[in-house]
Amino acid sequence: MTEIPIITRDAARRYSTSMREQLGGRGAFDTEITALGRRPRTEQRVERVVPPAHVAQVLGVTTNEPSTVLRARRMFADDVPIQIAESYIPLEIAAGTALEQADSGPGGIISRFAELGHAQVRITERLTVRPPTAEEAHFLRMTPEQRVYRVIHTGWTADDRPIEICVHVMPTHQWELEYEWATERT
Repeated sequence: MTEIPIITRDAARRYSTSMREQLGGRGAFDTEITALGRRPRTEQRVERVVPPAHVAQVLGVTTNEPSTVLRARRMFADDVPIQIAESYIPLEIAAGTALEQADSGPGGIISRFAELGHAQVRITERLTVRPPTAEEAHFLRMTPEQRVYRVIHTGWTADDRPIEICVHVMPTHQWELEYEWATERT
């Protein structure tokens, strides 16, 4: 039993411009929770950091000094904690822009990337299921026996450059993940 109904995360739809910017939404999460008739809330910190090695490798940045902007978010629906998300953006792209601001504006950071000439035209996501860490379990109000989805989202530009990695952690009992894509026509 959950405090709010299951949330469907429609991966194909949530990153469309119309979905993210609907009714002045501040990004995909804000818009999808509002569409469910719930009140989204995010606790956020934005800072320059040394990224984890796996993030640095994909983004092509260093782990010797702060080389990314971290947008660390704890997300709620009707004050129920439902997601942890940490986005890493190369400092050379984010420095001095709205990407370093707590409120990145309508449409969220994906809209800001486009305005900066770094539109995300392709997304890859890697999904695993695992037990929550002690910190995750505490925040998400879970038991150690429950499981979380860990989605590693990478946003790519038209020139095949990775410009954002976001690690989402979501309770499996709270979320349903939906993916859609076109198949090759024969």
